[in-house]
Amino acid sequence: MVTAVPGDVADPGHRAAFAAAVPDRLDLLVNNAGDLGPTPLPRLADLPAAALERVLAVNTVAPLALFQAVLPVLERAGGVVLDVSSDAAVEAYEGWGGYGASKTALDRLTAVLAVEHPALRVYAVDPGDMATDMHRAADPDATGLPAPESAVPALLRLVDEDLPRGRYRAAELAVPAEAGR
Repeated sequence: MVTAVPGDVADPGHRAAFAAAVPDRLDLLVNNAGDLGPTPLPRLADLPAAALERVLAVNTVAPLALFQAVLPVLERAGGVVLDVSSDAAVEAYEGWGGYGASKTALDRLTAVLAVEHPALRVYAVDPGDMATDMHRAADPDATGLPAPESAVPALLRLVDEDLPRGRYRAAELAVPAEAGR
């Protein structure tokens, strides 16, 4: 069963409503909300501090806060946590400094949570560049990118298989399980 609770993950009230809507067992938490900050993407030296605070609130603080809010029911289920990351977390791209920093921090939080909660399967996953509104806002000239649903088989491998905890790129997971990594 899937329950949608629309709202702003940076809002503590929304996160409380989300946690209240969760039954006594949660098998999967996907932290996929994202904020780029202002577009066109400014150089890091020109990024307003308030914009960086918002990006961090959505991309880094909210996933941790949601994890904390539902931890008991995740543990009860031996659940899976998928934190959606980005190649901007590990590569330096002009204009992507605030977003990249937030995803780097998310990757670190995810890695630590995986170590601290070994009964859970906690992963950071970089789905790759995709044809999303968010990507078009950052790069209106980007064309020929794959549809978001192209990352689904990789995400399902993380959900369905007991892979080592860590950070993955969807492209790495696209290989059939029997072919190995």
